[in-house]
Amino acid sequence: MKKLSFKLTASTLLIVTSLVPATASAIDNTTTNHTPTKTTAPAKTGETDQQRLANLKTKGDAEITRRLGALNKLSAVINSTSKLSATDKSNLTAQINNEIAGLNALKTKLDGETDLTAARADAKAIFDDYRVYALILPKAYLLKASDTILANDDKLTAFSDKLKARLDAAKAKGKDVSALQTKLTDMNTQIANAKAIASAVNAKVSPLMPSDYNSDHGILSGQKDQLKTAHADNQAAYADAKAIVSGLKGL
Repeated sequence: MKKLSFKLTASTLLIVTSLVPATASAIDNTTTNHTPTKTTAPAKTGETDQQRLANLKTKGDAEITRRLGALNKLSAVINSTSKLSATDKSNLTAQINNEIAGLNALKTKLDGETDLTAARADAKAIFDDYRVYALILPKAYLLKASDTILANDDKLTAFSDKLKARLDAAKAKGKDVSALQTKLTDMNTQIANAKAIASAVNAKVSPLMPSDYNSDHGILSGQKDQLKTAHADNQAAYADAKAIVSGLKGL
């Protein structure tokens, strides 16, 4: 019988945890290693409105610059990765470019403010209107993870078809392949489960905008765990495939 071989290593079976650094409970003005400067800190005693305005602009500009840096890094990741579908890559690129343009425009507006109240509204918009850390970054990594799982599902499905052909051929020759066929059935079930989960996560996350997060801070809740489950399903499917290959060699 012709030798069967199949590789689906850790580099192709996605480890979701390492790809999703931001959780669904992320707060927009918080990162793992950085506590941002508050743009609306209490006024110091004796501080004039002009001094408060200048301080607010300095802090606001720093927050905008920090977000622009994160978005530019994310853009580079998206442009260089092969893990995203063409549609997701295009949509994410457009959203990131809009965020960058909006933040640059907001910086110009903030820097030109002469009224403290207006400047405070601009500073608040840095968080409320863009949600870089709470939504955009975790959204991108969730899509990258779900697309990788779906790509692995396609590879597993193609290999399942080859295994079925070999089992059918062996059965036609009078070999007992019933146990291996049970493994193949389970393999296909695991693939289908993983695909359903990853597709659902992708469909939920893909259209999200900052306004969606503002309406529901828990909108990404559970998505990372769902992808972990899908990853485990693909690992189970891979284990079935290995068992079938081994069984075929012993016939």
